[in-house]
Amino acid sequence: MGKYGFHVLDADGHGGEFANWQEGIPDALKPRLAEFRDKIKKHYSRLPLPGGGQARPGDKFDIRPGMNDPKLRLEDMDLEGIDVTVTFPGGAGEEWAMLDPEFSLALCQAVNNSKAAFNKEAGGRVKALAKLPMIDPQLAAKELRRAVTELGLVGMVCPQHIRDKNLDHPSFDVVWAEAEKLNVPVCVHGGGQAPDQYPVCVDRFNTRLEVHAITHPVGNMIALDSFCVGGVFVRFPKLKVAFMESGCGWLPFWLWRLDEHYEKMPEQAPKIDRKPSEYFHSNCWISCDPDEAMIPEVVKLCGDERIIYASDYYHWDCGFPDTVKMIAERNDLSEKTKKRLFSDNAAKLYNL
Repeated sequence: MGKYGFHVLDADGHGGEFANWQEGIPDALKPRLAEFRDKIKKHYSRLPLPGGGQARPGDKFDIRPGMNDPKLRLEDMDLEGIDVTVTFPGGAGEEWAMLDPEFSLALCQAVNNSKAAFNKEAGGRVKALAKLPMIDPQLAAKELRRAVTELGLVGMVCPQHIRDKNLDHPSFDVVWAEAEKLNVPVCVHGGGQAPDQYPVCVDRFNTRLEVHAITHPVGNMIALDSFCVGGVFVRFPKLKVAFMESGCGWLPFWLWRLDEHYEKMPEQAPKIDRKPSEYFHSNCWISCDPDEAMIPEVVKLCGDERIIYASDYYHWDCGFPDTVKMIAERNDLSEKTKKRLFSDNAAKLYNL
């Protein structure tokens, strides 16, 4: 039981791999790794940092030692009041790195291996999601199977779309089939800004404020549409999907709008047989920001069984070390709802 009287399962923390994880790729691919690192530095250097500073190649403005050190991570979890955390790998387009399936697979395997080793040192309190080479869905499905059955990871992370393909594209069915078979979730989390991604909206803006504000909710709206209108849940009725890092306030509006359009034009969604919102409520979850003013309204309109707490540790905009405290001390949420947000809902998502 955590320090605020709740058992707390953090559904979305970051880090959870060792700092040198990229060195785990085969030596033959190290020159490719140097190219990849250089590409990342150039790609992200155009966006100003919070506080007005200019981004420089190699800047790391959201790193805390607990991101890469299991002992320090557990200390930070205790400070915040978190019992168990599920960690997400960073997002720099590893899913299609250098547009090279072999290199992408090597990167994903390296980070997954590092996460498994980190989890072991953390003694069971840190879990992790797998990064997959989605540029080659067959390879991605195979790596997901390895990550879950051999490494003990608890699901997969996926960008909001994969380059020129939405997530309902038939080529990804082999991945969704494997996730359903393994009974692990697909967690949609960012990826809209990554190198070699096909940008949606973010290419029109040049500040971190605008790009960051837009990419996560718009990206998750696209992904939710793909899963709930594109027929994925018809083909894979037991598949579990979560939408992360975008807050939850947009959800009631988007479900209502999709339902309203489906009711008026059902013939244009021939792959589904019910309202999009019904698929969400049977197959999906969404994370909330601890200080998000819209949480009570989302609970009122959508219920409290699909919302999960996320610390976002340790990104520049997270509320560390007060994210648990923020929810625990709110007077606009019932104790029952807080319990569901803190642990019950995420436990169902991740089978914990």
